[in-house]
Amino acid sequence: MTHRTLIALALVMTLFPTKGVQASEGWTVSLSASAWQTLKVPGVRENQFVLRGDALQVISESSASFRYVEIPRNVHAPSHVSWRWRVDAHSSLSSQATKGRDDRPLAIHVWFDTDGKASLLSSFASVMGRPKVGHLLTYVWGATEPAETVLTNPYYERGRVIIVVGQDGRKGQWHDVRRNIVADYQQAFGDVPDMSKLRYLAISADTDDLMGQSTGSVRAVTFHTR
Repeated sequence: MTHRTLIALALVMTLFPTKGVQASEGWTVSLSASAWQTLKVPGVRENQFVLRGDALQVISESSASFRYVEIPRNVHAPSHVSWRWRVDAHSSLSSQATKGRDDRPLAIHVWFDTDGKASLLSSFASVMGRPKVGHLLTYVWGATEPAETVLTNPYYERGRVIIVVGQDGRKGQWHDVRRNIVADYQQAFGDVPDMSKLRYLAISADTDDLMGQSTGSVRAVTFHTR
């Protein structure tokens, strides 16, 4: 992922409104295209996002892009998120701490509104009059670091990368994941998060730095209050 990805993220999230979704104490995310926006990275080939049954397949070929959705305001401050994912193919894995080499076959992202501190992303959002993006967590499948490693995003000081699956992930098998967002945030930043500021979920793959290829899928993404 390059600095262009971060700039594109800020621009798209400020320029394009997302559609409302009915929700209450929990929210199972619809993966249908109508509920999501696509984030394209300027100057980089776009991933293919293909809905296959109840799963979203992400095909990345020397490319990088996101699908993202706004978390409805009437979701009651979810503290956990769960999903199922699998990777069927990927090129050589790389370190998620190295600029210009941090490719990954799959990632799930959660973004929070800013807490008032200036940043690259929040500055773009402020200009465009849209919700500002502050802290962000990125859950990664595929890295040279071991599982549960927490890294500072090499491009964004208030972003953290959490390795969920390292080098030992088995291809072609569904893996169930459930993350305590509050605990992950506390470990990553040393503070208790204001979960009412949780704003966006995104799915991505990234193979543009090392010109690789990957194919993976995500299904059953659900936010929980406990």
